[in-house]
Amino acid sequence: MILRVISGAAFIALLVAGWLLLNGVENAPAAPQAGARPVPNPGYSAREAEVIQTGPDGQPMYTLHAAKIDEQPASQITVLQNVTIEFRDPNGHVWNGRADEGTVVDGATQIDLSGAVKLWGLLPSSEQPISLSSDRLAVDTRTEIVTTRDPVLLEWSGQRLEGRGLVAHLREQRVKVEADVRGTYQP
Repeated sequence: MILRVISGAAFIALLVAGWLLLNGVENAPAAPQAGARPVPNPGYSAREAEVIQTGPDGQPMYTLHAAKIDEQPASQITVLQNVTIEFRDPNGHVWNGRADEGTVVDGATQIDLSGAVKLWGLLPSSEQPISLSSDRLAVDTRTEIVTTRDPVLLEWSGQRLEGRGLVAHLREQRVKVEADVRGTYQP
């Protein structure tokens, strides 16, 4: 009887030792290989995210909403999908925008929007809404300058202006369409 208990205990110990040997070795962390590159920091990813950039006074400069945000730390770029943006001009008027995609670069001082970009707000001098459409648009949050080299369409109060390339100085409330300008103006 004692021999049977010892044999049973020895059998169980043998099974446990075998299991540990087989599973313990497979599940143990792999030893680093000589010359192997470290795994890069994957950054962060978020869904249905909101990013609020504040100015020195603590007030929001702009707010970004995105269906998905992916940080790429190696390149210092954050990629946005299905983007909306809201910011205030120097007179306190709220401007809104939307784009299929966007990237935030250079410590959030440059926002590049692409894919069915539309920006709209109020013209300070007339309080009339204006919209700007293009395939690409760059917003420099430090200088408050909006630019594109692509075709652009401006629409306000039944007026329509098309061209290629745009530089909009939001602080100075000045817009310049650079080339191929055509449109209609009805006083």
